[in-house]
Amino acid sequence: MVWLKKGEDFLPDFSRKDLKELYNREKNAKAKLRLLAALQRKEGKTLDAIASSLQKPRMTVGDWLRRFSTGGIQSIYDLKHSGKPRKLTAEQLNELDKILESPPTKQNIPFVLWTTKLVQYTILKFFGVKYVLRNVWFIVKELGYNLKVPRQENRKANKKLQEEFKAELKKKFNITLNLDSRSFVLTKRTSS
Repeated sequence: MVWLKKGEDFLPDFSRKDLKELYNREKNAKAKLRLLAALQRKEGKTLDAIASSLQKPRMTVGDWLRRFSTGGIQSIYDLKHSGKPRKLTAEQLNELDKILESPPTKQNIPFVLWTTKLVQYTILKFFGVKYVLRNVWFIVKELGYNLKVPRQENRKANKKLQEEFKAELKKKFNITLNLDSRSFVLTKRTSS
């Protein structure tokens, strides 16, 4: 643990004037707050006084100032975290978009409209990737589709064929399909 210096001993390469100039030029709110903490420490204030004036926990202010002591003034910015990588690549997403442009019947799926559950099934079938419905919804939105609730289904639809497909899908991939008039279907956005 680094013992925090204060006054002119804190960040000896920067004067109060330099810190004020950096503070005035900074646009990032978090970085600006951290610079303010450094400026107050440079003025000789205690951690408690700085934490009280910034309305932040003492530990947080102490961590910021220790980061400055060890990493320099560029430590005012957060480190970039990459996050979890996507399961589908950009090429796979493009291919999925092409699949969704045509009706499900072109993929030998006995439905007229795409639903999120059918998209889930299609992703699993073509790419071997299993998504929960919520994530399918995000993918579909990213591809530019809106989710709409359709009117009642056509009474002339082939119910037997649909039920056979549902049973096969359930057995094969353990995906339950409870499609009714309240299920979401996909439509391509017409305006942005």
